[in-house]
Amino acid sequence: MGKISKYFKEAVARAVNYNQFHADFLRKLPKEFHPAAKLQFVPLLSSDERAVANKIEAFRSQIPKVSDAQKIASYTSPHSGSFKKDAQGHALSGEYVESNVEAHVKTGSPKLKGMLLKRIVEGYGAKRVLELGTNTGFSGSYFIFVNGVELTTIEGSESLCNIADKNMRRISPKYRIMNNLFDEAIDQLIQENAKFDCVFIDGQHEKEATLHYAERVKPLMAANAIYIFDDIYWSDDMNEAWKELVYTKDFSKAVDLFSVGVCVQEENTSGKTALYDLGDYLPRPNIFRKNW
Repeated sequence: MGKISKYFKEAVARAVNYNQFHADFLRKLPKEFHPAAKLQFVPLLSSDERAVANKIEAFRSQIPKVSDAQKIASYTSPHSGSFKKDAQGHALSGEYVESNVEAHVKTGSPKLKGMLLKRIVEGYGAKRVLELGTNTGFSGSYFIFVNGVELTTIEGSESLCNIADKNMRRISPKYRIMNNLFDEAIDQLIQENAKFDCVFIDGQHEKEATLHYAERVKPLMAANAIYIFDDIYWSDDMNEAWKELVYTKDFSKAVDLFSVGVCVQEENTSGKTALYDLGDYLPRPNIFRKNW
């Protein structure tokens, strides 16, 4: 009943706020984010987008067959308040635990989420994308489906890197997988003088970890780069991180798209971040994991 009630409330809100969304929200929202906002307001894919999503999703059922191991070892994400750093200021990794390969079939960005990421990058015109948290390579596949995009993606688990490589090579050769902890890879990229137009910060769903990596990648980001923060309603802790990021002086604009938040890094002469919030037109998501 809870899901039915949620979907009913959303459907009613879409019907009631349809004109206001277009006349008010889209009028104010920078045009480069219109495609992503429209998808979140009316979650329907075009026929071309469905074809793209179906091609990418076809790999999901193949994961148990193509995996080199039946047990996948990966690092756990920190719970709220458990994030710690070493003497160098690098994040301490979570436990390295094993799980059945079948458990990873459902992980990674699903169709609507993946297409949302694709629309954000495509709409903004970003070409050099950095991803923190490769997993099985589904979000990466949506990124590299965008014409001209080159992806660098970081993953601590060797087994997940191997699966992601097999996944993304079906889509495009324009990617680089770094099998490192995030801080180690960021250090290496800084030494290489790498620059990116977009970063997708996904791997650790915890406030201090999110703020840490947002700060760490700054030397890698080009002028007017965008930061995409995943699962900003994952927990109270993650939502606090989002609110803190929105009001940092380093970002001139921020867009709350529920499943992700997007911030624009550019000179902020007003000293205040302009927030475009979909929650003014649709029911705001409940926190997914309370007391995480």
